[in-house]
Amino acid sequence: MKAWLVYSLARLGIFVVALVVLLVIGLPWYWAAIGGALIGLLVSYIALPGLRGDVTTTIAERRARPERDADSDFEDDFVDTADATDTDVTLRKHPDEA
Repeated sequence: MKAWLVYSLARLGIFVVALVVLLVIGLPWYWAAIGGALIGLLVSYIALPGLRGDVTTTIAERRARPERDADSDFEDDFVDTADATDTDVTLRKHPDEA
């Protein structure tokens, strides 16, 4: 299963348990929801560092692989050429194009 899904379900489970406990104690629903959210945040921060690390690793790996296409390759080559020649390169239309 994907790391983010496991982590999200674990956090949701912690929130639900905290919410139910606070409702059983006798708090109004809105205070129980706020308390459950805070308790869920704190418990998940302390109890789930491994899952959180897996999620951040997955996100970092996805961001590290940029998607390449012909346009971005052309633009990169154009900028590299302009930097290498150190001259003012401007885009001009080809004479055949009207």
